[in-house]
Amino acid sequence: MGKKKQFDETKVLRQVAMYFWEHGYAATRVDQLAALTGLTKTSLYNAYGNKGQLFLTAAKLYVDEALNGQLAAADMTKPLSENLNQFLHALFIECDEEERSYGCLVTNSIVELAANEPELYDEVIALSESIRERFRQLFVAYSEQGSLNSNLSMDELTDFFVTFMQGLRVISRKQQPEVPLRNAIKTLVTMVQSLER
Repeated sequence: MGKKKQFDETKVLRQVAMYFWEHGYAATRVDQLAALTGLTKTSLYNAYGNKGQLFLTAAKLYVDEALNGQLAAADMTKPLSENLNQFLHALFIECDEEERSYGCLVTNSIVELAANEPELYDEVIALSESIRERFRQLFVAYSEQGSLNSNLSMDELTDFFVTFMQGLRVISRKQQPEVPLRNAIKTLVTMVQSLER
């Protein structure tokens, strides 16, 4: 059994995730994270082992809070298009403008880690796949209740939607992205409405 942490782990991991999200993995040093969280480097190493494990733990919390929490709140009595519209607006329109400009922690990390951190890269790819799976489960649930066109492939719909979201992440990093983001979301929602029964 691991030693009980003597700090608010969720608060610390949120701070760490935000720092990695803004600055990237390579540019972040553990002493910066120690100063940010008010903990010592020794405390962080004792709790997480190394910078890589600290990053992964923070990234998993980021996904749980930023994505899975929103998906878990989906109201299955409403059409899929309505839930996706609410989800995408929360993620890209109603969010903090500065945070939106950072892009996606997971996507940014995949790009950054591919060349120099193969083990971390594999872990972040797995995290990305878990995101995809959560969306696939949502689409399958709608399909099974008869709310979507039965000729649709849920894997193809999932891949389309995840790719679409990555495009929104790129657009969100531009200056004044709100109009193209709103237009893209509106078009996606209209397309999904055409697939609903």
